Amino acid sequence: MNSKSVVAALLGMLAVIVAFTLLMNHRTESARPGVKAPVKFSLPELSDSDFDWVAARIYQNEASGNPRYLTWWGEGEDFPSFGIGHFIWFPAGVDAPFDETFPALVAFLQRQSPPGLQMPGWLRGLQPFKAPWTNKQQFDRGLDSVEMAEMRRWLESTRQLQARFIATTFEQRWRNLGMLTDQYQQLTALLQELAGTAQGLFAVIDYYNFKGLGKNPRERYQGKGWGLLQVLQLIQTNRDPTAVETGLVEQFRQAAEQSLRMRVKLSPPERQETRWLDGWLKRLQGYVEIDAHRDNRK
Repeated sequence: MNSKSVVAALLGMLAVIVAFTLLMNHRTESARPGVKAPVKFSLPELSDSDFDWVAARIYQNEASGNPRYLTWWGEGEDFPSFGIGHFIWFPAGVDAPFDETFPALVAFLQRQSPPGLQMPGWLRGLQPFKAPWTNKQQFDRGLDSVEMAEMRRWLESTRQLQARFIATTFEQRWRNLGMLTDQYQQLTALLQELAGTAQGLFAVIDYYNFKGLGKNPRERYQGKGWGLLQVLQLIQTNRDPTAVETGLVEQFRQAAEQSLRMRVKLSPPERQETRWLDGWLKRLQGYVEIDAHRDNRK
């Protein structure tokens, strides 16, 4: 064997030794007492009746349980919203500082819906897939059109699937946050604890759909966000280990209220967000009043 072959063989052996050492160190570190395994957030397994229950409550919160409000353009908004979760859909040329969610919902429904629940043909044929209205006035004039009625029937018939979409995207987006490990692990453990009860599970899913995850840097006023991520961080900040424990869902409600009051205070005056605050706080109060046994489930 020449010198080059000897060197190559030695380098190969060295690589094997290094790889083996790193593997053993990793196993030793994982098995060491006091070292916790990474926390991976998972929603509890939900049945069809669970999703029906979630869908009914979100439908009530967002659209008052009224089919007419499944197609909606809010006063002062630059875009309409649709479905039980009021999923945002931007018209061409609109670039609002919020997460657009309706196109992703449509893609999900196309994959998951049985043949009898296909989307309206006029909606399927849009190219590009942008909201085909330029302003609220034009949208409102068409509220009683055949096309809009067809849209509402489709959205009414896919309520359970829309709840599945909200829960699925929430779980996926949380897992892909890309935060610093220690902070992410602590917040994930807190989130998992909340998801362990009916009240907590609905609170986090509804708030995520209501005010977002909190990761979008454009969803800020004066650098401050109000999404689920910020609410969980506030719970951690506000917790007093020496005090008598307040229920976790009540802590969530308090932190969410603090976050939304801050949002209104920092919002641009022209948006007049004070007009929405009472309704937002009433919605949060509903989280702690949910029947833990979900007696309305069939």
